[in-house]
Amino acid sequence: MANPASVTFLSLAAGALGYCLYFDYQRRHNVEFRKSIYHKKRQAEKAARLQNEASKVEKTILLKKKLTESLIAHPLTTENKEQSFIEEVTAAEKLASLPDREIDAAIHFYRALSVYPEPTAILEIYQKSVPAEIYELIMLLTAIYPPANITSLLSESNGSILETE
Repeated sequence: MANPASVTFLSLAAGALGYCLYFDYQRRHNVEFRKSIYHKKRQAEKAARLQNEASKVEKTILLKKKLTESLIAHPLTTENKEQSFIEEVTAAEKLASLPDREIDAAIHFYRALSVYPEPTAILEIYQKSVPAEIYELIMLLTAIYPPANITSLLSESNGSILETE
């Protein structure tokens, strides 16, 4: 006598194989079935794209809120920049090693960037040494609220471009 588990397994396997054969036949021979598959695929892609855009907007709003809170709670100091840079980078590296603390780490890296005298050099270092998702957040933070040293750098470069033309 056959084992009930093996009979059940064989029945499920035969049903799955039958459905695969039916699906393949419909895909090859039924134009409407192919169209419905195509439309479902397009709808799924569109839904994923819209969800991705919505999550980016939510992430930007969250970053802006956390950055504002951080700058209000601990304003950037103009004196003793070297010490504050070291403190911010140290805190950022500690947070970067912890799971689910990428935003806080990015804010500390951003704060370190804000006090560093050469922002382009530190951004290159960040790009090489910081994980990609945190670097992306740092760039988003600089786009949301550009630090004064980057703003002055951009205005100097725009002025030199205008003078040469």
